[in-house]
Amino acid sequence: MRIKRSTSTRSNANSWHIRIAAILFAASFAVIIFWIGGVIHFLSNGNENDSFIRKGADMTSSESSVEMRGDATITNAAAANEKIADNILSLNLYDISPPITIRIAVYKEQCPKAYEFLSFMVQNQATECSPCTVYRGEPVPTYWGSNDYPDRYFDGGRWGPPYALVQGGFVNSKFNKVQQDNHRPKILQRGMVAWAGGSSIHFFVALADHPEWGDFHTVWGHVLPEDMTLVDALVKDYPLTVMKKSNPVVTNFVTPMHFHLAWE
Repeated sequence: MRIKRSTSTRSNANSWHIRIAAILFAASFAVIIFWIGGVIHFLSNGNENDSFIRKGADMTSSESSVEMRGDATITNAAAANEKIADNILSLNLYDISPPITIRIAVYKEQCPKAYEFLSFMVQNQATECSPCTVYRGEPVPTYWGSNDYPDRYFDGGRWGPPYALVQGGFVNSKFNKVQQDNHRPKILQRGMVAWAGGSSIHFFVALADHPEWGDFHTVWGHVLPEDMTLVDALVKDYPLTVMKKSNPVVTNFVTPMHFHLAWE
């Protein structure tokens, strides 16, 4: 006996297959569109994301780069951007061509006596610091600190001469000494500004690290990092003379440089 299959049953089965296929196609299409949209969004923001990542890396490297300067801890970022009112002292070397300005961040909290003295000099420089001078320039020897040289201060010792510093003084003043603050880092590092010794009104900028001095000198500030190239240029660009008969042997500028003081 031959059974006649219903055409309606066959059409219903085909209809379900078509519906399922349509649903799968729609779902696949939605996934593809969503994926393409995500890719386009990522690419459109790629430069911004990269910039953020680079900025984050730069901030991490600069802010985490910490230099231990005795009991004064200074980050490179803080040293480069320290603009606290009345803490930045400008030394304007005005009688050289071209004139230059060297900025010093003064340690007001650690060295209140130095800050008070410097403030007085700024306010009264017409009578008390006329002129102030930078007179000594000691380049950094190529052998500085080398263990291949003897540990002495004469005849080619590892610590000079020359002695890796630029020195000046608040001369022609009624003062002949400065009260000392108790801020004496264990290692006097490049860029630090210190009193020359004892209660002297003379000061110097270190052009290299000076572990050989220990904590003998009172450090009252540091030259802003971007200005250290100007200090280095002084001993490279201006004539020097070696005072061989002095004890110890020192190297001075042939022509002293005069400067004005100002708070930024």
